Amino acid sequence: MIYNKALMGTIAYQLVDLLWKNVLLLPERDFMELVQDHSSFLFDAARSGNAEFLIILIRSYPDLIWSVDQNKRSIFHLALKYRQESVFSLIYELGAIKGIIALYTDHYNNNMLHLAGQIAPPDRLNIISGAALQLQRELLWFK
Repeated sequence: MIYNKALMGTIAYQLVDLLWKNVLLLPERDFMELVQDHSSFLFDAARSGNAEFLIILIRSYPDLIWSVDQNKRSIFHLALKYRQESVFSLIYELGAIKGIIALYTDHYNNNMLHLAGQIAPPDRLNIISGAALQLQRELLWFK
């Protein structure tokens, strides 16, 4: 069973890598149109914690880190809001740029500190049982 999950992960990774390499071969105008019109895949990956998917895309096209959703939130803002550690930890690879992204404010004038201060969505909060442990985890996010 574990082997099958690992194999499926490898196959999925290879599929995403192959598809993205083909997308990168598009003429620049078509590529930009595709990314701008269908960028929800980035934000869905950030919300769900699919760091591997985002790594493939961002390594080959780093400008994707500047993409924002309809609420003006970057993938890092969404990762923080939905408490996706694996995605949010990618911000540490950005060097000085992370400070610029951290200062972004969304449509509601919230920056990353505001999002960290909001309570986690119930599906993420319920990962840990017990109010004290949940509170401890939330405090770690705020730090």
